[in-house]
Amino acid sequence: MANEQTQTDAWKAALASRRTQVADSEAVPAAMVSPLDRDVSRRNFIRASFFGGLGLTLLGSVGMLLDYLYPRNVKGFGGPVPAGNVADYVKGADPVPNSEGQFWIANLDPAEDRPGGTGGADGMLALWRKCPHLGCTVPWRATFSFEGDAGWYRCPCHGSTYTKAGVRVFGPAPRSMDTMAVEIDAAGNITVQTGAITPGGPDNPDRAVPV
Repeated sequence: MANEQTQTDAWKAALASRRTQVADSEAVPAAMVSPLDRDVSRRNFIRASFFGGLGLTLLGSVGMLLDYLYPRNVKGFGGPVPAGNVADYVKGADPVPNSEGQFWIANLDPAEDRPGGTGGADGMLALWRKCPHLGCTVPWRATFSFEGDAGWYRCPCHGSTYTKAGVRVFGPAPRSMDTMAVEIDAAGNITVQTGAITPGGPDNPDRAVPV
């Protein structure tokens, strides 16, 4: 009986030893990563992050440039603003304000040769209402008299004074009033391109679009 127990214990010990050997042989060794591999991976990550960020920055810059060169559906100031028809404007009459486009528009009469006249300009002229001096809004003052004549653009801030053609005649403004491009189609319909602003010169009355 003792011999049988001894044999049984020996078999159990042998079986346990075999299981341990099999388990050890099937164990997956831990991954070995060399310091060189870690450095390469880190450099690749940094390089990918750098070029990815650079690409996003360039893409955003290109988008902004395209928006500037080809504005999409800009309405009001900064885009095309309809301004009625040539027939709506009597030649030589007072300028008409356009609040949407921030401009004054008039049909100039070259016969107005007085100091407050047009300086020989003829046709439709759109003037940006912003004073070239410090940016105040310039009103048309039909009853304001200067040099014996009534009817001038007169800045309420510092007194810069301009003719109906926007030509500077008095005050601290560095130049005449800025103009906006005027387009007139075959039917006489007027569109003012408020994004196409031309700085006024020291003396530039001949800026109107003939009609």
